[in-house]
Amino acid sequence: MRRGKPNDPGRRSRILQATLEVITADGVDAASYRRIASHAGVPLGSMTYYFPSLEGLIVSAIDSTRGQLEPRYAAPLRDARTRADVVDVLVDATIGPTSPSIADIRLYEEIRHYGARNQEVEDVLRTVEAESLAMLHRVVPPAIALAVNALLWGWWEHRVIHPDKSLDEQTVRQAYEALIALPSADHPFHKKEQNAS
Repeated sequence: MRRGKPNDPGRRSRILQATLEVITADGVDAASYRRIASHAGVPLGSMTYYFPSLEGLIVSAIDSTRGQLEPRYAAPLRDARTRADVVDVLVDATIGPTSPSIADIRLYEEIRHYGARNQEVEDVLRTVEAESLAMLHRVVPPAIALAVNALLWGWWEHRVIHPDKSLDEQTVRQAYEALIALPSADHPFHKKEQNAS
């Protein structure tokens, strides 16, 4: 084995995933090198090879969650052709096939709380929000995008607080329909929709 070369190409990814699983289960404060190494099934001594600081590991793990927005609603929104399609995408992202699990939402909530006391994580959260809003801006004006984003996160938080009580689809759908229907005739997506009808 050559010194300084990783002998397990998947180890870094396993460490990041294990970090997220530890945070999901018991919070950021429970994340230690020893616990993460045990969870990932890697030698404790290898942790600092990939992540010289625990703080850097935690931030890297949190940053890795950004990619989850793409399948949740970025890709589906690109395929949306009408406002009804947009509502369908948002309902699915809230309670349907592309929605996060309760465990995922708990992780997101933990990250948001941690971001309130960690500047690097706050920066990650700002980036996530900016990316989310950019996805929505394609189909709704900025003010409506902000409201839709807030509603989506609010529904997710509601699911965590009431894990044994399913959200009513009609309630979720009507809330999104009301926001998407707000006047925005000058928005390119709505102009395109009107021209197609």
